[in-house]
Amino acid sequence: MTINKSMNISLTGLKANQAALNVVSHNIANMNTEGYAKQRVSFSESRVPVTDNTVSAYIGSLSGVKIAGITSSSNNSLNNYYRNQLAKADGLQKEADIAGQIADLTDELTGTGLGDSITDFLNAANSLNQDPTNYSLRVNFAGKAKQAASKFNTVYSNLESYRTSIVGNGISLSSASNSELGAYVNELNQSLTSLADINKRLSSGSGDASLETERDAILKNISSLAGVTVVLESSGAANVKIGDTDLVSNNAVVNSLKLNPDATISAVDKDNNEKDITSDFTGGKVGGIFKGLATVDRTISSINTLASGFADYMNDIKTYVNGDIKAASYDRENDILVDSSEPLFTTSDGSATFTAANIQVNSNVYNNPDLIAAARIDTSDPDNYRAVGNSDNALEFYNAKTATNIPGLGGLTMQDYILGVSTKAALESNSAQAAADNQNAIAQSVYNQILSETSVNLDEELSNMIMYRQAYNASARVFSTCVEIFDTLLALGT
Repeated sequence: MTINKSMNISLTGLKANQAALNVVSHNIANMNTEGYAKQRVSFSESRVPVTDNTVSAYIGSLSGVKIAGITSSSNNSLNNYYRNQLAKADGLQKEADIAGQIADLTDELTGTGLGDSITDFLNAANSLNQDPTNYSLRVNFAGKAKQAASKFNTVYSNLESYRTSIVGNGISLSSASNSELGAYVNELNQSLTSLADINKRLSSGSGDASLETERDAILKNISSLAGVTVVLESSGAANVKIGDTDLVSNNAVVNSLKLNPDATISAVDKDNNEKDITSDFTGGKVGGIFKGLATVDRTISSINTLASGFADYMNDIKTYVNGDIKAASYDRENDILVDSSEPLFTTSDGSATFTAANIQVNSNVYNNPDLIAAARIDTSDPDNYRAVGNSDNALEFYNAKTATNIPGLGGLTMQDYILGVSTKAALESNSAQAAADNQNAIAQSVYNQILSETSVNLDEELSNMIMYRQAYNASARVFSTCVEIFDTLLALGT
C-alpha cells in the first residue's frame, strides 16, 4: 500500500467520523425537541474500481470508509398505528368538548334559567287567580310572560352563537371560514402543501434524515385534524388520502379542501372539479366537530319544541272557546268581561310556528294587561257573563305547571322536560369525556412506545461521541504518521 493511499484512507476516516460526530451533536441539541427522532449513522467501505477478479485486486480496491447513510430511528408501522389512534382520540375529545359546552349552556335551563322563568310566570298566574281585576297583578303576569319569552330567546341565542362559532351560520362563507371548522380546514390545506414540499425533497434523494422528522410532524398534525390513510413510498415520501379521495400523491397536492357556506367540505382537484367528502371526516378534530354538531342541533331542536309547546298551550288557554264557555279579558272602564281573542304569545318573524328564537309576548297584551284573559265564563248564563271576579282562566294558566298534554313534550311536564334536556346533556358530556379519556390513554401508550425507541438518550449519545472521537483521533494519527514518513522520505532523497 502506498503512502498516498494510506493518507487517502485515513482522510476518509476523518471525514466519516466527523460526519458521525455532527449527527451526535445534532441529536443532543434536539433531545428536548418534541417529535424529534434520533438519527443514526451507518458506515460502509469505500472502493475504487477493480482491475480483475483476483483477491489481491479486490483487496487493493479498498479505499477507506464512507457514510452509507444517515437514517431516522422512526418506526413507520408504529407511527402509522399511532396516527390512527391519535385521530380517534382527538375526534372523541373534540366531540366531548362540544358536549361539555352544551351541558354548560343547558345549565341555564334549570336553576335561575328558563325553568325558573317559566315557574315565575306560572306563579304570577296563581297570584292573578287570587285577585283577577288587580292591575298590578296583571302587569306582573304580562312582565313574567315577557321574561319567559326573553329567556327562551337568550337560551336559543347562546346555543346558536356557539353553533356559529363551530361551523358558521350556514349561510355566509365568511362565517364558515371564521369558524373553528374553517380554521381546521385551512390548517389542513397548509399541512398538505407542506407535506407535498417535504415529499419532493425526500424523493430527490437529498439524504437529509431531518426531513423524515418534519414529515412525521406534519402527518401527526394532519391525523390530529382528520382521520386519513397514509402510505409511505420507498423514498420516504408520504401519500395521504381520506376515504377514497387522494389528497397528496406523487409529491403534489392532488385535491385541496374547500369549506362551503353550509359547513360541508369538498375536495377540489387541479381542474376545479369538486367532490363532497364531508362524510369521510370520521376522525380527528374535524370529524369530532361533525359528530358534536349533532348534539348541538338536537339540543336546539329540543328547546324549540319546548318553546312551541309552551306558546301554543298558553295561547290555547288565552283564547279558549268550547261552545258557550269562553276565556274573557277585562274591560276596566265598564267593569265587565269581554271575549278574549288576542293570543298571549306571537312570533317575531310573523311565521305560524313558534321557536325559541321567535317567541315573544303579544305587544297589545303587554301594553294593555287588561287584555289578559283571567276569566272563563259561560256566555249562555246572563248572571255569569259579566262576573268580573271570575278567575278560572288564570287558574288554568297556573295548572299548566303539572300539565302532561303539552304538545311535543311526550307526556312530560314542562319542568320535567327541561330537566330531561339538561340531564341528558350532562350525561352525554360525561360519557363522551370518558370515551375520550380511554382513547387518549391508548394513544399516549403508543406514543410512549415510540418515544422509547426514538428519543435521544444522553448516555448513549455520549458513548457514541467517545467512540467516534477515538476513531477520528486514530484516523488523524494515521494521517499524521503518513505525513511524517513522507517528509522523512523527502529528506532522504535530498
